[in-house]
This record gives sequence, structure tokens and C-alpha cells, in this order.
Amino acid sequence: MSDGIRLEIAERELPSGLTLLAVRNPRVLTYACVASLEVRAGDEPADKSGLANLVGESLDEGTKRYDALGLAAAAESIGAAMEGNHRGGVVMCPATSQKEALALLREMILEPTFPGREIRRVQAEVLTEIKAEDDDPRAVAARRFRKMIYGDHPLGRPTQGAAKSVAKLKPKDLRDFHDTWFRPAGGYIAASGPEETDKTLDRLEKAFSSFRGKAPKHTPMPDVELAAASRDMHVPMAREQVHVYLGHLGIRRTHPDFYVLSMMDHVLGTGPGFTSRCSRKLRDEQGLCYAVSAGITPSAGEEPGTFTAYIGTSPEHRQKAIDGFLEEIRRIRLEPPAAQELQDVKDYLTGSFVFALERNSNLAAYAIRARRFGLGFDFLHRYPGIIRSITAEQVREVAERHLHPDRLTVISAGAS
Repeated sequence: MSDGIRLEIAERELPSGLTLLAVRNPRVLTYACVASLEVRAGDEPADKSGLANLVGESLDEGTKRYDALGLAAAAESIGAAMEGNHRGGVVMCPATSQKEALALLREMILEPTFPGREIRRVQAEVLTEIKAEDDDPRAVAARRFRKMIYGDHPLGRPTQGAAKSVAKLKPKDLRDFHDTWFRPAGGYIAASGPEETDKTLDRLEKAFSSFRGKAPKHTPMPDVELAAASRDMHVPMAREQVHVYLGHLGIRRTHPDFYVLSMMDHVLGTGPGFTSRCSRKLRDEQGLCYAVSAGITPSAGEEPGTFTAYIGTSPEHRQKAIDGFLEEIRRIRLEPPAAQELQDVKDYLTGSFVFALERNSNLAAYAIRARRFGLGFDFLHRYPGIIRSITAEQVREVAERHLHPDRLTVISAGAS
């Protein structure tokens, strides 16, 4: 895939409000279908945090026709792999099995039964994961960082929920959540494979035309404010290292500065394939860590993400690492990147972005993302031009607008 590749994408909206998307990928013998319904973070009650995650984890634990083992065997018999999530799920299979695979995906998403025995097993697994994270200083710091940034906003809650709330969830809670929020209006079903797009859309419509239901009323998400001043907190844990998160409230994916900020991110701290400033300074020159990153665009979504910088280092180097981040944040706000530095980022971004779209499941997810965020289906072909047109001064300007070194939240966990 390159500037010269043209993806054929078509869409069809059903009377129910469900949008169907078809991507033709003629060079493959495989198929993938992704369902992403309009389930929002704020749809989960605050006192039942982790409910949406548990619903997604439990979709494949039994349907009207199959128990958990039967559903897994049915998928395996056609060479398919299925996975559920809090907004729907995905199925991948040989193109010759797409009809059967689509039927299984539909059943998993729309007709789960949430049987008590299986739900208790999945619930126990989630609780084990939560307990493991409670003992992991990086996870502790990450969760505390999000809570400090978002406060009581739904995004401030851990995706898996808190152990106390998850332990109280019953199968009826899962059924009620599914019945309320798994509705067609505002949702997307996208498929990618070798067939003509009209044929793919016809197959999707046949499978999901009976998916009906009145659109639920979502509670508007509360606004989140940027912290008024810097904050610094450490959680002591019996570990050799300290894990540091530093940042503040970020942007939505639809922000007009998104693409210039993605360039800034790669200059500052997220660029694989070449050395970003934070990596060069904190890892290569000062030897403070193995892993370091900083960026504002990776977490941008329907709601504001975060500007997040991370480093794992020795406890005696905690402040030195923080000072190093601050120096680079202030520098990129004041000085445009050098010409070669900018060109390296442009070459990387325009040369590598298509690799994320080699799999059908990623192409289907791309079609949903393009539609949900209003990018246009021709975004792939416009993207290289957008990146090549960005100037060094634009990078500096967005850094000055969106990075706030005097309003950072610093959270660390581990050795003191």
C-alpha cells in the first residue's frame, strides 16, 4: 500500500441507524468484520465501574444457540477467530468462511446469554488481573495519573474497574447493560475482504437487518478542565525502580491541530525508527532508562485524551528525569525542529503509516474510524500530503498552544 494504492470503500445506512461499511481488499484470501456500537464511557454507572469491560469479556461465554465451548468449536471449525469487547467485537477467517463467520459474530454480539457459571469465572479472572495491577508500580502510577487528570469524569475510572465494584457485579447487571446499550443507532459494522463492496454490503445487511431497538439516551459527558497548576505525587512501593507519568489533559481526535501535533510527538518522544529528543537525551545521553516516551495524539479519541510522558528509572534519578522532560517540553515550545529532524519524521510517517493497515481487521477498523471522526474514506491518500506540508514553525506553534509545562501532573510509583 502506498500513495498509489486506492482502497475501495462503500457504505450503507440501515433504517435502524446502523451504518454498514465494506472495504474491498482484492489481493487477500481472508476476511474480517468489526462491530463498533455506540457504547460510551459515561454509559457505565460510577458505582459499577468495570461493568462495560466485563460485558465485552463475556460476550463469547455463551449465546442462544451455543455454550462457550460450542461457540469456540463452531469458530474453530471454519478457521475463524473471534473476540468481543465493550462496543462489539471482531471476527477473522478465510474468505471462504465469511458467511458462517459473520453469523457467529452477529450471534455473539446480539444474542449473548451471560450464563452465571461462566460469568463468575471471567469475573474471577478480571479480579486476578486487577490484583496483579495493584502490585505493579507502573500500573499503579498509570491509574493514579488518569484519575488526577480526569477526576470524577468517567475516563478517570480504570477500564477494568475497581475490585470492590467488579466483585459485586451479577449476570443480570451484564444482561441489563447489554439490553440497554447494544443498540444499532450510531453503530458501525465494517467488513474487509476480497469481494465486491456491494456484495459485502448485501451480506452485512442480510445479517443485521433484524437488529432493531430504540436509540438509548446517553448522558452527556462532563467537561474536563486543564489543571490550574502543577501537581507532584509519589506512591511508595517496595520496588527497585520508580515509574513516572507526567502530563496533562490533551485533545480530541477531531482537533484541527491533530496532524501537526502528531509530528510534534515524533520529534519529542513517540517516534520509533529514529531517535526522538526525549529518547536521545534521557536514554542515550544520560542513561536514565530503557523505555521513555512522550506524546499527545496517541490517546486522542471521541473525548479528550492526555499529553503523557513516561519513564521508568532508578529512584535517585526521578527528579533528573522530570527535569529532562521539562527541558525538552520547553525547548520544543520555543525552537522549531531542525530541517533534517523534521524531514526524518516526515519520511518515517509517510513511509510507515500503511503498515498498520495490512490486516483486514485493521482495514475494517480504519473504515469505522474514518467515518466516526469524519476523516473521509480518501484519508489514506491525503495523509502523505498533509504530513509533507507541515512546517517546522507549525510544529513549534502547536507545541506552544498545547503543551503546558507550568500545569503538569506528575505521578510516580515504586522505590522512594
